[in-house]
Amino acid sequence: MKPKKVAIVAEWMTSRGGGEKVVLELLKIFPDADLFTTVYRASAFPELKGKKVTTSFLQKIPVLRNHHQALLPFLPRAIESLNLDKYDLVISSSSSIGKGVIKSPEAIHLCYCHTPMRYVWQPNVDRRLIRIPFGRFMISALKKWDLKTNKGVDVFVCNSNFTKDRIKRFYNLDAQVIYPPAILESEINTQNKPERRNFYFAISRLVHYKRFDLAIEAFNKLGKNLTIAGAGPEEKWLRRIAGPTISFVGAPSDKVKKELFQTCRAVIFPAEEDFGIVPIEAQANGTPVIAYGKGGNTETVIDGKTGCLFGKQEIKSIIESVERFEKMRFVESDIKENAVRFTDEKFKKSLLKLIENI
Repeated sequence: MKPKKVAIVAEWMTSRGGGEKVVLELLKIFPDADLFTTVYRASAFPELKGKKVTTSFLQKIPVLRNHHQALLPFLPRAIESLNLDKYDLVISSSSSIGKGVIKSPEAIHLCYCHTPMRYVWQPNVDRRLIRIPFGRFMISALKKWDLKTNKGVDVFVCNSNFTKDRIKRFYNLDAQVIYPPAILESEINTQNKPERRNFYFAISRLVHYKRFDLAIEAFNKLGKNLTIAGAGPEEKWLRRIAGPTISFVGAPSDKVKKELFQTCRAVIFPAEEDFGIVPIEAQANGTPVIAYGKGGNTETVIDGKTGCLFGKQEIKSIIESVERFEKMRFVESDIKENAVRFTDEKFKKSLLKLIENI
């Protein structure tokens, strides 16, 4: 198809992460597209200054706008309230409610699915609902709503074969894999890099399923230096269990983050992710990755060539992988070459080809 009017749908645009990165890239591919979202924080996205952004009723209620993810009962209604009647192509970025947007009957809805709702389909992994009063009731209700919204999606695209398998398992639907725009192609061959220093680096939101606690305990035992970047609800607890070789730097600027990627010995990534952008960012800087050998990591990290994969989310397994890593040699050009598979240009070409053939 050759769309005349395109709508890009984001679940929320309040902070920067992997899902938001996809949305920003979609807006580059379709510069005339309109952006729809439930809530929007303009200060987090200076590059969208002057862009028309249509929001839901949550934007008008400060207490809801600032705590939107904690108020899941409101979110399905919020995404359904967005009016997309004028658009012939709707592209939603969805890891929760995004695909629940309602389109016109004639329009095509392409859903870029980062994951089926993790706190609904895998509450043992993402425990935000199961911990609260009436959490199991909410899980049951959201599961029914989530399945119902699949009827409004014409094409499912996903970020990895791991996610593709989960879409098949939970929804009994097929999806096409297009790896997300994890990095800019222009960023890969950076010259004049600083020298490596004697520390390891981990960066992400500080939430339970990222399993930074395992990395901290492993490095406490190893007695090696680990720098942790990021913020989140588990930060205070993680600081309490951290030994003297663990340091926290908060949420770094892009410049500081790049310097940490380029100067560390390796990036530690103990999470099971559907895709995981951090390992790609590391490899784009020629940095090997020590990662949990499950999920998207098995598609983005080549064991023994661009990093080391460990078999279990256990302290012992991380320690053994670090010790294995330190006995190996890695070729920086090989690591960067692997990162090329996950660039903005690859994403753009694959997506446009798919849309052309719809």
